Amino acid sequence: MNQITKGVVITSTVAAAALNLYLATTPQNPSIWWFSLISAAILFLGGGRLRSVFLPLILVAMLVMPTVYLQWLNYQNYGLEIIWILPLLGLILSGRDAWRWSLPSAWQWPLTTWALVVAMTWPIVFLRESDFTPWILPLPRVSNSSIGISPWEAGLSVTYFALGHLLGILWIDALWRWFGHQPARFIRLVAAPLSAAAALASAVAVYQGFVDLNFLNSGFWAYMGRTAGTLGDANTLGMVAALLAPVAVVLAQSIAAPWSFIVAIGGMAIAVAAVWTSSSRTGLAALLIGLTAIAVEAARRRLTTRRQSPLASGRTIAGVAAGVLLAALLVVALSQTSTTTVIDRGLFEHLSLSGDQGPLKTLYAYGWERFGYGPAAIQMIRENPLSGVGTGAFHTLVHDYGKLVGYDITPDNAQNWVRHLLAEFGLLGSVPWVWWCGVLLALLFSKLPPGADRFSAGVLRGALIAFGLASMFGMPGQSIPLAVTFWILVFWFAMARAPQSPVTDNRWATWPTTVVTVLLIFTHTGLTLAAATGDLLPRHRAMRFNWFYRYGLMDLDPDPAGGVGRRWTMKESLAVIPVQGKVLKFVGWIDHPDGDERPVRVRVWADSVLVYDADLKRSAAIHLDLAAKPGATHLVLQTWISRTWRPTDFGRRDQRELGLSVRDWIWEGDQETVR
Repeated sequence: MNQITKGVVITSTVAAAALNLYLATTPQNPSIWWFSLISAAILFLGGGRLRSVFLPLILVAMLVMPTVYLQWLNYQNYGLEIIWILPLLGLILSGRDAWRWSLPSAWQWPLTTWALVVAMTWPIVFLRESDFTPWILPLPRVSNSSIGISPWEAGLSVTYFALGHLLGILWIDALWRWFGHQPARFIRLVAAPLSAAAALASAVAVYQGFVDLNFLNSGFWAYMGRTAGTLGDANTLGMVAALLAPVAVVLAQSIAAPWSFIVAIGGMAIAVAAVWTSSSRTGLAALLIGLTAIAVEAARRRLTTRRQSPLASGRTIAGVAAGVLLAALLVVALSQTSTTTVIDRGLFEHLSLSGDQGPLKTLYAYGWERFGYGPAAIQMIRENPLSGVGTGAFHTLVHDYGKLVGYDITPDNAQNWVRHLLAEFGLLGSVPWVWWCGVLLALLFSKLPPGADRFSAGVLRGALIAFGLASMFGMPGQSIPLAVTFWILVFWFAMARAPQSPVTDNRWATWPTTVVTVLLIFTHTGLTLAAATGDLLPRHRAMRFNWFYRYGLMDLDPDPAGGVGRRWTMKESLAVIPVQGKVLKFVGWIDHPDGDERPVRVRVWADSVLVYDADLKRSAAIHLDLAAKPGATHLVLQTWISRTWRPTDFGRRDQRELGLSVRDWIWEGDQETVR
């Protein structure tokens, strides 16, 4: 069971990564394609021999590469993260032990089953968004929503967010496999490089805020008056910088004086400055929680060490006092930055205790409604309660579902991690991750065992709580760099809590548990497939939300004489046509120069019913009366032709590949009798 489930997850993850690489880099950036593939192959084959060199480099690249994209390609988007994701995946999958789970026993069922839910369903969602016809992915003028999201964009979203789940779980498994017995090696190869990269990103943000807002910053964030550091996104920077404060303090515990003091105080200072200049509200909240955890654990350490070591207690007090003084100086200094502050963005505008904007309305607006994303997510859950709308599909669907509940919103997340995953996975698919949350909460708040590093565990607990609370008002975990960082914090906390590696076995894989797991996975997969071929299929969504869904059908060519125009098809075509009468007067013909000598085979379907299947000559035409179904608002027209032709092959200028010529839609009969 261990190897079977791991094999399924690995296979699905590699497929998602390969598709993400194709969609994110082809054909604009073939160099990224080859670099990612070759580096992943080298690290997969090199395994442990290369890990100590390349793992730190990958973690640094994770937080630095966005600014490289901006300078190199003049743009940046989340899909380009594949340039470091694939090499990291190559490292994770290297070695024979990679094909067995190494997670602690209590973690195995929820995380393994969570990964299986994603692994089994994302391919269905990906195929659904291409109408189970993958060749349409690169076609222009194909819309998967009423605001024009293409199948290519929808597919990229599905593969990226599937990778976020799958890579994260494989990553935490690899951390246990590599460093479960080597905490010092973990600090050197993972924690230190991650902290250094976060400090570099924050330092760039400070420079942007105080000196040049356009330095390594995208035009959008500069226009918004917000710094993004090296991360290309101000919100991501805010969370990374917020986590830097507790991470730097914990890291300092493993460094000799005086560098430990410098790392701790310097990390907190640069974190405060970067969060402030990023103007990230969730980042600021997470930072305050992290700093509170540091202060609480420092005070606790002082109480426990005061009698044992007055000198150590004095150093703790001096460190806290220095941090407070530095924070006070930063408050004054940061008022001189050129950025938009968190207060400028309206931090306090809804916190009044009386009047129209009281605390209840504040709670509703920021905790539930969130500009319409909350009600849109709830609508998705109502309509798809068990299976959800599918991994990575929320962004594609949210605008149309927002219209159902009275909001005009742009593609974004549900502004709440729990709500977002419920909308995408449904109640059945959410069982594993809800179980995992219970396991993690029990770990966070249970009594520390003897031998635990209480200070580090307490500070890291604060960092994880900060991340969790931020996820109730946003989605930091949708960014793969932040997801990787989250799993690092989870592993680090577990090691600080119990330095000895926990027992790893397959006690969860009993026959009853296995049967329940298989039933859950296959039931959820079956429901996802049923929804994908039903109401959530793009053509059906187009009928409901009323946009012109088509593929393989070109734009209307007007008649030079002023008559009815025509549309050319490709080899296959589909169109969702609004019903405007009782009968569609369909007319089609071919213009193949050799059409009389070599007739072509043509097929036509109306609402999935084959209505024409015969050879067609150039000198003939197809005339069909296609009746709309009673009560139908749209008619689905599909065509197929055995061969196409190019006018350029016959000395003409038109370079298109042409199939069937179809007259523009003409309806007869009273539309009201249909509606």
